[in-house]
Amino acid sequence: MKEKITIKIKTCLKNSILVSILITIFAQIYIYPFNSKFVLGIGVIAIGFVFSISKNIYPFAIGIIAGILTALIRSIGLTISSSIYSNDVIIQFMPAVIFYVSYGILGTIFPLNKENKSIVNLFFHLICFDIICNTIEILVRNMFSMSTIKVIIITGFVRAAIQCIAFLIYNYQKLYIKKAEHQKRYAELNLMVSKIHAEAFYLQKSTNDLNNVMKEAYNLYEMSKGKSEFSTKALSIAQNAHEIRKNNDRVLKGINQLIENVEKTEYMSLSEIFSIISDNTKRQIEIVNPDIYIEFNLEKDYYIKRYYDIFSILNNLIINGIEACIRKNTIRVIGQISEEELVLLVSDDGTGIDEDILDYIFNVGFSTKFNSDTGAMSTGIGLCHVKNLIEDLGGTIQVESNINEGTKFIVKIPILKL
Repeated sequence: MKEKITIKIKTCLKNSILVSILITIFAQIYIYPFNSKFVLGIGVIAIGFVFSISKNIYPFAIGIIAGILTALIRSIGLTISSSIYSNDVIIQFMPAVIFYVSYGILGTIFPLNKENKSIVNLFFHLICFDIICNTIEILVRNMFSMSTIKVIIITGFVRAAIQCIAFLIYNYQKLYIKKAEHQKRYAELNLMVSKIHAEAFYLQKSTNDLNNVMKEAYNLYEMSKGKSEFSTKALSIAQNAHEIRKNNDRVLKGINQLIENVEKTEYMSLSEIFSIISDNTKRQIEIVNPDIYIEFNLEKDYYIKRYYDIFSILNNLIINGIEACIRKNTIRVIGQISEEELVLLVSDDGTGIDEDILDYIFNVGFSTKFNSDTGAMSTGIGLCHVKNLIEDLGGTIQVESNINEGTKFIVKIPILKL
């Protein structure tokens, strides 16, 4: 507990010193409004703005440090410019110290970061701070008059207005950054869940396949029951398949529950899907090949329920397009909606696919890609998975390709299935 308090004190002191230096820099922009020694500076705008947005600071410490530094630098500047050193130069700027100290005291008693929930309330406090501190300064300078007070009030209103505008801009920027960060995380979450959803699809498919294996093995056992060693082997296969299927079921239920817990939106628009995939793909392209250009075009928007399937389909097809691009190529993703079907067109002007292997690209395990460092082949399940998803949705996929001219995938899915 003591260690946390010590860290907090050190942080507040560090912040207070840095802020004081910043305020001092701004305070060097000032004018003499009455042809006198009274100064109106920009530093007041800075100190009011900082007090309204900051929490881990000591306003009183800032008032003292900023006041002393401001008076010192102004004195040095005037001495250098006039080439005359006099005690009057220091005395001339000493009331500025009183102004900033007064501001620090008010900022400690009435923390502006607690008054910023209402812009009107903040505006009122900033005006009061400005007028009170300036009034104290002119009293110390023995310059009190009605004309001076009028200028101080007008100045207070103007500076408070500027501070509030700066505060609103700061808040808007902060909200914009938070929103952008939230959208980025939301996009990443959707892509992650779409990948999990894809794996769940394959797990479900393998579970169904295991069911078939189990039934066939058990049928063989029944047919050869008591006749030979073959029946015992068939029964053993059926039992093992049954055990694997039960384990798969448990994993599948866990994945489906995870997806349900994460998934908050029942429907998602195609424009949102395109936007999320666009943002993430562009980041990926920056790493892989910045020369690739990708463009998305949606002719008509539509809300769909099985949006994770669309994520998986488009992601796999776009990744294939990226891998086919070796120079300054373009990938185009187009979405078309009619009353009956959704058409997705994913094309690139990359290396293309050889005509001899075009008929095999959707086969399980078929791939022409390999790691140049290790020589390991790609798994070859991407396009197979895409085809399975599309067929599960009652749709079709076609491919058109020419060597060195590019490839185009045409996906058609019935609207009712989505």
